[in-house]
Amino acid sequence: MKNQVLIVGRPNVGKSTLFNRIVGRRKSIVHGIPGVTRDIIESEASWKDKKFMVADTGGIFEGGEEMSEKVEKQVKKTLSEAQVILFVVDGREGITAGDEYIARMLYPYREKVFLVVNKIDSEKLQKNVYDFYALGFEKVFPVSAQHGIGVAELLDALHSLLPDEPVKLEYSGIKVSFVGRPNVGKSSLINAILGSERVIVSAVAGTTRDAVEVPFEYKGKEFVLIDTAGIRRRPKVEYGVEFFAVGRSIKAIEMSDVVCLVLDISEGITNQDKKIAGLIERRFKGCVIVANKFDLVKATKEQAQDYIRKELHFLDFAPIVFTSAIRQEGIQDILDNAILVYQDYTKQHKTSFINRAVQKVLKEKAPPLHKGREVKVYYAHQEEAKPPTIAIITNYPDGWRESYRTFFVRRLRGYLGIRYSPLKLIVRGRED
Repeated sequence: MKNQVLIVGRPNVGKSTLFNRIVGRRKSIVHGIPGVTRDIIESEASWKDKKFMVADTGGIFEGGEEMSEKVEKQVKKTLSEAQVILFVVDGREGITAGDEYIARMLYPYREKVFLVVNKIDSEKLQKNVYDFYALGFEKVFPVSAQHGIGVAELLDALHSLLPDEPVKLEYSGIKVSFVGRPNVGKSSLINAILGSERVIVSAVAGTTRDAVEVPFEYKGKEFVLIDTAGIRRRPKVEYGVEFFAVGRSIKAIEMSDVVCLVLDISEGITNQDKKIAGLIERRFKGCVIVANKFDLVKATKEQAQDYIRKELHFLDFAPIVFTSAIRQEGIQDILDNAILVYQDYTKQHKTSFINRAVQKVLKEKAPPLHKGREVKVYYAHQEEAKPPTIAIITNYPDGWRESYRTFFVRRLRGYLGIRYSPLKLIVRGRED
């Protein structure tokens, strides 16, 4: 990616704090636990007359576990593409073996490496900066990312290395998020779609902490795939990293056009699955139900589909696909169905067509009497799409009971030809 500034370093030296300081908002999760950031998190930034992308990476340390090796492999892939590499070290702690390990990795790219000595927030600590020249990089910048000290000078220096051509800062396309409980296979499914390990996958529950956006093209259509942290039961969510990660998963649902609710169908549908499904329903989001790990299930697809429809009856509009991320089965079905959902989710209807459909529903079953009086419908119209939102103008808005609303929406969707999207109904009185 052009105009990319890549932030690297070992865990807990302040990479995410610097990232948030540069982009001007809290996008990457910051916490005192080493290794919070694992995927590459990208965001737009600007300084003076130039706009550029900044990428925060997971912490690297030598001889680590499987997760550390995956982070390092992912970072190495991006080093040659970056315009500028910000190598962050801890100025209070001094040079460590981990810093030296990363320095050797970065030395072939030394011309574009800026050594950022972080946590230098007093004159007393300034003398520590000189020790870091031993790492072999000429461009050394003392900063305090937390307090913003020295960051402007750092940005001034990297400004000259960035090309003048503009960079595309916003991803466009159908926004498709993958949500579900931890370890149901969300990241594995995204990697199967992309054909590469763009999102880190591990058997350890909770690998993904930030919502990661990945642009992608399929059948001539642009997509933005959003991987999210697993959403666990509230009593099991401790305040801190996971608390914020769950909050960002919910925000990802709100940003999405289509939400892929990923189930580990081999475990059946849990109460937590139903709660996550409820989050999607209450926000009127398009949805594809992804029954993952179907290769571990003995039931037929028809039996499994009946089971899912019964347990998640309130998502009756959502198509169901059966997948096995490990076996690469059903992967294409996810995107094919996401396209179908998006087409219905963005439908616009003429007012005359809507009113004819409304009258057909009323002829099937009229609203119940309200305090002994007839509930009338004067007219209807579509207020917006994403989701299709139909406003009904009536004499007694309070007379529209919940049970009748449910019936009315289901039948109206049928008459409007909306098979794969929720329909939002607004009932209001006639203005005086």
